[in-house]
Amino acid sequence: MKKDTKWLTATPVAHRGLHNNKTLPENSLGAFENAIKHGYGIEFDVWLTNDKELIVHHDPKLNRTCGRNEKATQVDTSKLEEYKLMNTDYSIPTFKQTLELVDGQVGLVIEIKPTKLVEETCSKVWDILKDYKGNYCIESFDPYVVRWWAQNHPEIILGQLCDWYTFHRIMVKTMKQYRFVDFLATSLKNLPSKYYQKICKENPDMLIIGWTVRTQDNFDLAVANVDNIIFETNDKNDTYIAPPSTTNDFCHREY
Repeated sequence: MKKDTKWLTATPVAHRGLHNNKTLPENSLGAFENAIKHGYGIEFDVWLTNDKELIVHHDPKLNRTCGRNEKATQVDTSKLEEYKLMNTDYSIPTFKQTLELVDGQVGLVIEIKPTKLVEETCSKVWDILKDYKGNYCIESFDPYVVRWWAQNHPEIILGQLCDWYTFHRIMVKTMKQYRFVDFLATSLKNLPSKYYQKICKENPDMLIIGWTVRTQDNFDLAVANVDNIIFETNDKNDTYIAPPSTTNDFCHREY
């Protein structure tokens, strides 16, 4: 079945929303509103909690973002207002709240975090997503999460996240994950790559998405090697790039 992936390369994707980690913390509803306002796609991360709800948060622990010595999977979603992000008024959002806010206005790159509860987590994500009307795709570092979506919902645009750590690179290659996905989302540290060149030559519809573009050097490396970028801004670090053009007319992959 041919999938329409044009939206996935039409505009750059804001990593954890268009945040500045001052007044607009990452993976907050404010950062998502800001990305929508400026016309960027949004990438965000999903965990299943102990109370069987889905929250949007990146780190496996809350120390950095909320100053709490808890795991993301231990969050009590009945008390989310207590989980303030980076000393702001924004709290950890639920997956449902995020979808309700975006409501199809921009495309979503939804990362499901690695988990031992693959069936339970993915089924829960699907239960919430199945009636969503906007553009979205699913990605994960976890090959078993990716396989679940390929086997259960092959109609969904699907990506394998590829880290630069040796163990993860070897696992993804050995399992030949490219056979199950529509795009490979790779760390910039993997580029340039003869491995991706070979895959794209043999699979002309395969897309390569590069993460995370933070500096001008990152940007220059990405535009010659990927079909789109996931970028991040941060007002606390003056080496970070300004938000790029909302029209992705700068990526010219050379293979």
